[in-house]
Amino acid sequence: MTSLSVRLTLLVACVAAIGYAAVLTWSSERHIRLTDDSSRQFNAAARAISLSVAELRAAQQPYVAVGQGEDFWFARVAAIVADLHEKLPILKSLATAPEAVIAIDDTSGALQDFEQMDRRARDYARNNQLTLASDLVFTDGLDLTRKAGVSIERALAAELTSRDALVGGLRRKEAAALAGAAALATLGLLLLLPRGRTRDEEHVPPVATAALEALDDLEGPGIVKEPPVPVLPARSTVDLGGLAALCVELAKIQETRALPALLERAAGVLHASGVVLWIADPDGRELSPIVVHGYSPQLATRFGTIGRDAGNVTALAYRTGLLQTMKSDAVSNGAVAAPLVTGGGCVGVMAAEMKDGGEQQEVLLAAATIVASQLATLVGPPSTRAKSEAVG
Repeated sequence: MTSLSVRLTLLVACVAAIGYAAVLTWSSERHIRLTDDSSRQFNAAARAISLSVAELRAAQQPYVAVGQGEDFWFARVAAIVADLHEKLPILKSLATAPEAVIAIDDTSGALQDFEQMDRRARDYARNNQLTLASDLVFTDGLDLTRKAGVSIERALAAELTSRDALVGGLRRKEAAALAGAAALATLGLLLLLPRGRTRDEEHVPPVATAALEALDDLEGPGIVKEPPVPVLPARSTVDLGGLAALCVELAKIQETRALPALLERAAGVLHASGVVLWIADPDGRELSPIVVHGYSPQLATRFGTIGRDAGNVTALAYRTGLLQTMKSDAVSNGAVAAPLVTGGGCVGVMAAEMKDGGEQQEVLLAAATIVASQLATLVGPPSTRAKSEAVG
């Protein structure tokens, strides 16, 4: 990369990606903190209401107890009911889940029914009709307070579930943004690294040398000629936007059924005619193909397994944990084997069959390394079912 405008564009893209990820992470963390604070307030208010409902149940029972002052307990129940009428609207204002709001409304309805029943129980108690008062207190009273308590617990569970889902979604967005920014920044920095002249640039092909000598013989001495300019092979480019989008999708993947489609996109980014995802068995003795793209089903079934000590680039990449390449020849394409390295070691290899000498181009090798690093976070030792699905 010698063009100043291209280098500046890559630098700005890297800085923008990192800045976007940083702002998104800061915003998400701030939202999570506010959510946690609101959740704690809701939890405290709900627990206080549950305690008041239990006190309400206990305060009504002395209506029919001998020797208890009726007026004191009447006033006590009235005070608790008034306190609940103040707390329930506050709890409802803190709720964010629709299920929690419905449960709080059910609590308010149960409290209103309790008030109507309580007025009848007081009349019976004042008229010394303790049997009728007892029937209301120990049947309807218990049922209504139990209903109010259950509704509050249901509201609390619904709200906590909603908050957990919200926080989980924000965390996934953070991870996707950070993964995409890291991938784009890594690729950009690799492309920005200065490099010396390649062997292709320094070496004049023998055909050109022979032609020059023949021209010397024809033109004779004294003729000044410009040195021949070597014709270099075309260099492939990497779609940075496509690579970044692919890394984001790999970071968000939740089930292996999405892997074949993403592997097809990876092949397009790498200019590869075929890609095979090899995963090590639990003992690390051999590699099995779990996802195959670009090959016919008949050919895929013949892949079999690769031993750890096999003499090919795939096994070598697995043993060393380093990117390996095989140059193309007149008969076959080249190949790139990128190891899937995790904190616990190498768990597999992404092997790609490269077209047009892509295995010798640094930008495509860097892109293969980035894609393999993303895949390494998704895969583990293959199962028998995964193996059969891959070759079937």
